Amino acid sequence: MFTPKPPPPHFHVRPDDPLADLARGAAGRQPRAIEAFVMATGLSVVRVVRRILGSHCSEVDDTVQEATFAVLEALPGFRGECTVLHFVCRVATLTAMNARRRAQIRVQVALSTDDVESHASEGPSPMSSAIESRRREACRALLDELPPAQAEVLALHCVLGYTIEEISSATGSPPNTVRGRLVTAKTALRERLAADEDLNETMRGVS
Repeated sequence: MFTPKPPPPHFHVRPDDPLADLARGAAGRQPRAIEAFVMATGLSVVRVVRRILGSHCSEVDDTVQEATFAVLEALPGFRGECTVLHFVCRVATLTAMNARRRAQIRVQVALSTDDVESHASEGPSPMSSAIESRRREACRALLDELPPAQAEVLALHCVLGYTIEEISSATGSPPNTVRGRLVTAKTALRERLAADEDLNETMRGVS
């Protein structure tokens, strides 16, 4: 499918990035590197898509495949502003949000209890897990209605748990811009949920 070649001149990855070698090879369209890169990042792509769409959504498998191809297409333009994994998660997030809009998904879906990164022995308490699940449900329901830039920030921060600094690095936007978009998105979220006092109480812990 791809013709092997060196990475584009503008491609850059941090030398200490654990995915540096695989990303460099995949950006150069080296088949073995592409296969290894997809294997190394696959679980993260699945996790992102499931959290944006909801783990029981029928679109998950197709969106994971779409996100994987989107990552490979975007990789040659990677400039090392963030880690490779953050880059992968951002592309997967945008792909999943586009899939939501196309399918006009409006139903809030609870997160699966078998999340690919969960660890039962050291995981959060049932109450904190329920609270986080409700927060993510509310965020997912609002993603379709927000402007794309605000929706992306809200998803990265509230659904995937990225910090302001991590979002800034991944998106190439100044921290103050990220913070402003997040404040605007949260304001819209609170306004939309104003009629639900219980859920508003839950969302007050989002920072």
